[in-house]
Amino acid sequence: MRNVAFVIGSLVLAVVVVAGYQQLRPTGQRVASSGTAPQGGDTAELASRLLLPPYLTQDGATYDLRMYPGTLPPDPKIDLPRPAGTRLVGATLRLRNNVPASLDAVMDVPASAGDVPAFFERELTKLGWSQAPNRGGGQSGGFVSAPIGSSKTYCKGESPPWYSVSVFTPAGAPIDVRAHVDLINPNPFPGGFGPCSQPPGPQPMNGLNKLPPLRAPAGVVMRGSGGGGGNDRQSSEATATSKTSAVDLETAFAQQLVAAGWSRIAGATSGPIALSTWKLPGDGDWRGLLLVNELSGETRSLLVQAQLVQ
Repeated sequence: MRNVAFVIGSLVLAVVVVAGYQQLRPTGQRVASSGTAPQGGDTAELASRLLLPPYLTQDGATYDLRMYPGTLPPDPKIDLPRPAGTRLVGATLRLRNNVPASLDAVMDVPASAGDVPAFFERELTKLGWSQAPNRGGGQSGGFVSAPIGSSKTYCKGESPPWYSVSVFTPAGAPIDVRAHVDLINPNPFPGGFGPCSQPPGPQPMNGLNKLPPLRAPAGVVMRGSGGGGGNDRQSSEATATSKTSAVDLETAFAQQLVAAGWSRIAGATSGPIALSTWKLPGDGDWRGLLLVNELSGETRSLLVQAQLVQ
């Protein structure tokens, strides 16, 4: 059922964009789940068929959809922080048996807004939200290649509401931000876990748990080339394409290590190489190494390593 909910959410978001840009439906107009074409022409019929597919009716409930181009529904009110210059494309509200079940909003955020995922994490935390529990299998440490998009889920408890924010950065266009709020549990069956519940039992460890995720600064294209380790040594390697010098790249990644609690011991530069040594937080005498090498032209070799000193 959770997979179905996510599929439904994706379909909702896709059609909100169409509706928001074209402004074809009055604010709050209802789209029926009966399968018949509501008033409003071909666009309204297509919206009803995509957003409320026939298999939803198999649980015996009645589903309705309301679309709000350029605005949010008046009720229920949701937390929706917006960076300066944000344009709200629109929202949809899905109802189950006339009770609000989920809400989706789409925003265009200027590229000048900076670190948009960090903005939402900071602002939602101020509003009482916290990140969903990590159940393992999440982001490994080390150098992280640029993803197509990023997504985080936030909670106020194990029960809804549950809040997720997805951020996509298309080339030459505003940053596309999608907010999805589950107002009721889309998976109400016994034994089903929501994104904010913590299942019992031990949780698996992430891959390179001694290495924090390291992301390339703006304008740098980074491709991971490998990594690994064991109980006493972990490493990550990558190749970056940029005119940025080794010294400036080392500085950018070093700032992320400091933010993760690493303490710088020493640093040095020699020709095309910039490196630094570190002490890691936590138990055990773990030491770190960060190295950037200007190989040729715009190619940079990256290495970060953590090793337990016996």
